[in-house]
Amino acid sequence: MSRKAIYLLGIVLTILLGTWLYALFCCNNCCLKVKEDLNSKSKALNNAQNESKTAFSKNGFGFTTSNLHYSCADNFTFNFSDGKVVLPISDSIDLGISKLKTVLDSSDLKFAIKGFYSSKEENNSIFPDLGLARANAIKNYLVDKGIPEHKLELFSELNDKKLIIDDNIVHQSTSFGWLSKDINSTEKKDWNVVRNEIKATPLVLYFETGQSIINLTESDRKKLGVIVDYLNHVSDAKIAIEGHTDNVVGERNTNEYYSKKRAEFAQNYFISNGIPAQKIEVFGKGAANPIAENETEEGRAKNRRVEVTIK
Repeated sequence: MSRKAIYLLGIVLTILLGTWLYALFCCNNCCLKVKEDLNSKSKALNNAQNESKTAFSKNGFGFTTSNLHYSCADNFTFNFSDGKVVLPISDSIDLGISKLKTVLDSSDLKFAIKGFYSSKEENNSIFPDLGLARANAIKNYLVDKGIPEHKLELFSELNDKKLIIDDNIVHQSTSFGWLSKDINSTEKKDWNVVRNEIKATPLVLYFETGQSIINLTESDRKKLGVIVDYLNHVSDAKIAIEGHTDNVVGERNTNEYYSKKRAEFAQNYFISNGIPAQKIEVFGKGAANPIAENETEEGRAKNRRVEVTIK
């Protein structure tokens, strides 16, 4: 074999050896990296689809799905010891809400709103705690922006460390996330049962003429919380507020007039506390349905009442 042939053969063998070594080591590494990238993307997708483990946002308004992430530093704010949203809302939150609406309109996800409150605050709302009052206020704002009400779930948490209170304004008052699918399946309520329980034991309120607020007990607030929860989950449900009187006829107007006025007072109070006006109906029943004897002042006082139930 000539020297030139040996030289050419050496070149060919070198190329073949180099190709084999590249395939053996480099491609394996490349394939491994591709596999790791795919696993990473798959994990991220699964996390996004199961974010319904209700991992709430830490600070501002935001959410994450498999193909969309939105977050902003802004959050809803409230006055100290108050459950009404401080207006106006920032443009960045409104932009996030419009994106959230697009997600909810095209999926079966449910958005969770958790309101925080401090042990230093006084609960003057109709809700069991200020956290729920705040979550409900944000829910109303989102519904006004076109978010379907049945896609929203409310939670609350006493958290003195979470809230930042500056000049009587409560910051970082709310967290947001996706409702856990586990919660959604295992804690599903029978709303017919809830409805029957509410109608069997309506909320009864007593107050004197001239009162500017209704003094609610802790038990009253819990019952109202159940009623509001029912309204949030049952389409077309409404609160029925019935005013009642004793059998003593007023000098200028009838008992029906006074009972209706009593019911309207409760209606306005509930509206001012975050219950949509279109979800409330009022009735004046007069003295037709006493719950006590009208022969005594004590009995008449019990008959001068408002009953709150669902229609």
